[in-house]
Amino acid sequence: MRKSSAFTLIELLVVISVIAVLMAILMPALGKARELAQGAACKGNLKNYTLAVAMYLDDHDRKFPQPERCYFSQLDRYPVEAGLPGNHLHLRWCNGDVELKSNPQYGGMLARYLGDARAFICPTFKTLAVRHSDDQFFMANGASIRDYEPWYNYTMNAYLGSANSDVKEIGVRKDTDVKHPATTFSFTEESARVDTAYNASGLNDTFMIPGSDAMVKSWISQTGGDLRQIIPGPEGVGPFYDVVAGFHHAPTGDKLRGRGNCAFLDGHVDAISRAETFYYAYPKKK
Repeated sequence: MRKSSAFTLIELLVVISVIAVLMAILMPALGKARELAQGAACKGNLKNYTLAVAMYLDDHDRKFPQPERCYFSQLDRYPVEAGLPGNHLHLRWCNGDVELKSNPQYGGMLARYLGDARAFICPTFKTLAVRHSDDQFFMANGASIRDYEPWYNYTMNAYLGSANSDVKEIGVRKDTDVKHPATTFSFTEESARVDTAYNASGLNDTFMIPGSDAMVKSWISQTGGDLRQIIPGPEGVGPFYDVVAGFHHAPTGDKLRGRGNCAFLDGHVDAISRAETFYYAYPKKK
């Protein structure tokens, strides 16, 4: 009598158990591989930012573009932003109606130099930037966005080229005024997540500003001039306005304590933690 070739119940359970074990082993490895690939893509994006900044400086007597206008030609609302609340600037990062790849007519001072940039956004950030972003401006008015589309999270160092009076003493106008370009970033990643003990706001505009002139003066006094000791949070000098993103290589369940990629003025790209935000943003290191 011919034996049946079908699996017995016990054999089937064994096979399922083996598959489950293999999946448990492989899934973390696949997740790690995906994270590495996304991190590499992000660094590639920011490498194009280093080239864009270098070309802009060559064409403009070594003067930086204004961080507030690096992406957009105007701070006033565009007609397509009609109906958005007064702080429409803080919603542009996720407003598909002003996304520059599709709407180049809104491009600002640096926009045409970023033509070769594959993207203005880290793929890891894009998966994290969901509707419940806890940035204060998004929480207040995010629901008013007609076309929600996170499309950028690379923001310019506010201490380079800004016309903002809050950073008049800290800021520099030309790259020749930066003594250490290898340790000063032009662009960095921001996150839409907030830990108010460390940062007052998440990503909400086109520029990264750790603190104002008055805040920096106080921080330098607190640390005796040791710039590396100017770190955000309870263990440091208190909350900054903005901090570098922390979603690369982050601990499980905490997307604020990893690292964020930065485009440095000497042309290299590297990742730093939020604790290093001020040191690598400050352009007047001696």
